[in-house]
Amino acid sequence: MARSEYILLDDVHRTYQEAGRSHAVLKGLSLAMNSGEIIALLGRSGSGKSTLLNVISGIDKPDQGQVVVNGIDLTALSERELTLFRREHIGFIYQFFNLIPTLTARENIALVLELNGYSPTAVREISQTMLAAVDLSQAADRFPDRMSGGEQQRVAIARALAHSPGLVLADELTGTLDAETGQLVLKLLQKLVSDQGGTLLLVTHSLAVAKTADRVLTLEDGQLAEQEGSFAW
Repeated sequence: MARSEYILLDDVHRTYQEAGRSHAVLKGLSLAMNSGEIIALLGRSGSGKSTLLNVISGIDKPDQGQVVVNGIDLTALSERELTLFRREHIGFIYQFFNLIPTLTARENIALVLELNGYSPTAVREISQTMLAAVDLSQAADRFPDRMSGGEQQRVAIARALAHSPGLVLADELTGTLDAETGQLVLKLLQKLVSDQGGTLLLVTHSLAVAKTADRVLTLEDGQLAEQEGSFAW
């Protein structure tokens, strides 16, 4: 079965004001990403990778152009509608985990489900299932400061995927982890996203991480370029 387009960006521009000057980050950028696809996004620091994630998720609105995710034009939605869309359809995984420090591993996962209106029974069952999926059932009642970096990132993955989002955005997933832990976390994420039939966009500086994706895109001077075939890693 042919995969349908899940993300469509058309002529997207995004400019910031900094120190009284305009700074163009995205310059007429376009992107088509299929449902179920894994794309790695490379680019130097400051090239606009995080800005692109924010535009795709509706956190930032483009100055010009169209952003369509799962058939919904995000540029036509209100802030309230965008918040609800993100909550239901998107899972975020951050380099520095962004776990709530006053909540346990189970409670961090449960919060996403509660915000999406799941019943108490479903919240409990899904939280336990996701902790088991990332091999952290034994850490359910631990607070983030009692977990290693790899454990915190696995909780962050479980939290991001608990509501089975169609789109998962990962910003420097392995950036703070050692190489071995990073590879384990990456393989776990890709397996879980694949099992759920989701679409994954990975922002990374790591060529080794990029090599595992279906496609590799580079963001440079506000535009995307696709890396064709084999090239020096």
